[in-house]
Amino acid sequence: VLGHIQRGGSPSAFDRVTASTLGVAAVDALLDDQTSIMVGIMNKDIVHVPFNKAIKNSKPLNQNLLGLTEILSI
Repeated sequence: VLGHIQRGGSPSAFDRVTASTLGVAAVDALLDDQTSIMVGIMNKDIVHVPFNKAIKNSKPLNQNLLGLTEILSI
């Protein structure tokens, strides 16, 4: 979920808390010498996902939605 970036306007309190929480998790992971991972939220829990696993789980773009963004961005 892109939050305020997708909606436009100022970030909500949820956006700010989420960004801060993920930032702290990323710094903690670096301090623990964890590398080649991404931090995220899954089922309201902070998770560390190895890059290779994240890349394997990629999904193709919905071409209809991609076309819609081109129409709306005019």
